Amino acid sequence: MTMDSPEEHRMIREELGRFLARLGGVEAAMRQSEGQAEGEALWQALAGELMFTGIGLPEAQGGLGADMRALSIALRELGRVLCPVPFLSTVGLVGQTLAAAPEGGVRDAALARIAGEGARAAMALAAPLGADPVPGVTAQADGDGFVLTGAVAAVADLAQADLVLVPARLGDDVALFLLSSGDLAGAVTDRSPADATRPVGRLSLDGLSVAGAARVGDGAALAAGLARARLCAAAEMAGAARGAFDITRAYIAERKQFGRRIDSYQAIKHRVADLFVALNAVDALIDAAAAAWDEGDAMAAPDSLAALAAALEVLERAASESIQLHGGVGMTWEYSPHLFHKRALAMRADCGAPEAQVTALGRALLAGDLPVLPDAPEGDPLRREVANWMQNALTGRFAELRHRGGAGDGDALTDLRKDWEAELAKGGWVGLDLPKDLGGRALTIAEQVAFHEEYARAGGPGRMGHIGEGLMAPTLAAFGTDAQKARHLPGILDGTVFWAQGYSEPGAGSDLAALRTRARQDPETGDWLVTGQKTWTSLAHVSDWIFVLARAEEGSTGRDGLIFLMMPLDQPGIDIRPIRQINGGSEFNEVFFDGARASADDVLGAPGEGWKIAMALLGFERGISTLGQQMAFAQELQAITALARDSADPHAFAPALGRAWQGLRAMRHGAMRILEGLASGQNDAAALGYKYEWSNWHRSLGELAMQVLGAEGAVRSEDPEIARLQSLALFVRAETIYGGTNEIQLNIIAERGLGMPREPRGAA
Repeated sequence: MTMDSPEEHRMIREELGRFLARLGGVEAAMRQSEGQAEGEALWQALAGELMFTGIGLPEAQGGLGADMRALSIALRELGRVLCPVPFLSTVGLVGQTLAAAPEGGVRDAALARIAGEGARAAMALAAPLGADPVPGVTAQADGDGFVLTGAVAAVADLAQADLVLVPARLGDDVALFLLSSGDLAGAVTDRSPADATRPVGRLSLDGLSVAGAARVGDGAALAAGLARARLCAAAEMAGAARGAFDITRAYIAERKQFGRRIDSYQAIKHRVADLFVALNAVDALIDAAAAAWDEGDAMAAPDSLAALAAALEVLERAASESIQLHGGVGMTWEYSPHLFHKRALAMRADCGAPEAQVTALGRALLAGDLPVLPDAPEGDPLRREVANWMQNALTGRFAELRHRGGAGDGDALTDLRKDWEAELAKGGWVGLDLPKDLGGRALTIAEQVAFHEEYARAGGPGRMGHIGEGLMAPTLAAFGTDAQKARHLPGILDGTVFWAQGYSEPGAGSDLAALRTRARQDPETGDWLVTGQKTWTSLAHVSDWIFVLARAEEGSTGRDGLIFLMMPLDQPGIDIRPIRQINGGSEFNEVFFDGARASADDVLGAPGEGWKIAMALLGFERGISTLGQQMAFAQELQAITALARDSADPHAFAPALGRAWQGLRAMRHGAMRILEGLASGQNDAAALGYKYEWSNWHRSLGELAMQVLGAEGAVRSEDPEIARLQSLALFVRAETIYGGTNEIQLNIIAERGLGMPREPRGAA
């Protein structure tokens, strides 16, 4: 039997969740911290009742298959309640390392004992799991056997282990020795652990003679096993972070202060929402790394190291926030936050500092050993078609468009980019997601992802038609009448009609419901006359139409009484004034309406339904094109890495480069997971955090660009690549503001995603 399908993964999560819930969740860990022996019965149930000790181990030795996705799920569930069992040590460390070792009698028998009998195991690691292995024991050949000498001061789950895997220095190599508890009489000393849910012992070997058969592997097996074990540790820590997050959410929903639930205070909500985004990013890294191991992808090891560093940090954050938001009781023994804090301290000691791990990733980037741009999957005919078309099309007069029109460069070459939109339309690359009966291509999500990634990989310019194709077209498809679709979709789909967005207003900021622009119906014609002002309207000065959210009912406030209008920009009563930005560009505009007219036929939906339609449109904004956006981010990171490589001290930038790569991988895999969920009809709350995540990441990338440029960053450069990075560094400051400020985004995540109380609203 194997467990490598989504249904079987779901079964593992649910079955283990029910089992742990029957034990009272984290109560077992609480009892263990009080000195009660909880672990033995729990372990026997996991091994005997559930037979879960075989997850992630080879079928040939009685395991359930080397399925890292299943193993990561089990570890997260166990971590969520700090289950006091040696599952990580036994299956995650020893099991994965033995599985990477050559087949042999001792090795095979040990795996069979773990999978079938629930034998417990420990690994005597002298160096942190997240670092290169440095054995604390030396081995010398002695006839047909070996003599082991050395000590490892703190070995998790050692005293209860039936099997102990000891890495030892043997000449210029590393050898792995598998010993039984009987071999180690007198060599194991119990120590008092900081985290009572994870016993710790000292291993002292003073000339211990072992048989030659005890040698089960070498340094290559150890390195391969630890690469997988890093993911296992990350999964357990991510689960623990979720556990701390869950108990904190439950507490702040019940606790009242100054007459209010404390989770109604914005300061509390923002901290919780920010942590929620970080938790989702770690889960995305873990899921991606697990899938990569199962599929034999070369990115499995670096993704696992990135996940380990991220999980360490998020567990420390979640544990610290749990204590802080519990207030005084968080510092008491009777409440559980202290258990998560102790687990975080113990795991940092076991795994090492996250800074060292992201530095290792940054050094690999600088050395060219770690790709920034994801490789294009082989054998995909659509990707080949897109790549070939882009190579042929981005030539001649379009050649100068490569990599133009991105962040901070949005008003560049607008006439040529309009011509490019028409060229895209001729090639069949507009309206990819629309139904065929509306003129689209009805491509699947995977096919749309392929297009957007290959478009960005080829250096395709920023899309002049994005607002029309990406926002207006799907909104028309969802809410428009047949006549409206027939009137407006053809111009969008042939790349000749361009749209602007009329949402933001000077007095409303990110509070869209506070808008004041008025629309009143002309009693003679039925048309709507619009008066007011919109701001931050991207490319309005070179657009043909604008969709406008306005207040249609006198005296209405908030979300009530709104209307969604489509209006031509070239008409009396509309005045467009560019806004000069801090980078010198003028991509954004103010648009003034003074009795401007919207035809009665250009009302989308009914008067009063404006808010519903506006929110649906914003949902389309966070769609599949984000994968292309991330490809552009990767190209920016690649350019910054190249500059750092040529600097006087490249390694000084390694930590920041590693963090940038880690964050980019988390966003990519998180977006893929969200899109897969949307395709299956799941409305994942994690999707609400995507804008907050990418805008903060991109802002940090702009700061990194200036750090790498050093003194040259203060001089206007004639080099187009450097000038682009300088403009990027200035422009990205806006990304945490437009489309909803960070503060608004955190409110949305907290209230809509996590169900926390809404902020009180004043009068409009």
